[in-house]
Amino acid sequence: MDDEFEKLKKQGKNTVDGLVQWLKDSKICDGTKETEERVRKLFADVADASNVELSKFKEALAKLAQEQHKNVEELAKTLAAEAPKLLNAFAAGASAFKEALKGKK
Repeated sequence: MDDEFEKLKKQGKNTVDGLVQWLKDSKICDGTKETEERVRKLFADVADASNVELSKFKEALAKLAQEQHKNVEELAKTLAAEAPKLLNAFAAGASAFKEALKGKK
């Protein structure tokens, strides 16, 4: 999971929003507003919501695992498996955006 987090970081997706999306895409948390708000609260003490450090993400993941009565390693494996799909989705979105901008010129 650490390597996948670093890949997200290189793409600037280590934001609270990006990480919450990763958790939702990995089915670690459902997409309900209540659950999302609870997950976002786990990042409340992050110094910069647009640049979450790995250590803070791990702290939040540990708290989430405890809340869900699950093993942190299990959640980490799930995240690692889902990360390539998320990274591909981000890349596809960026590519589509660039193409749309080209069309406007």
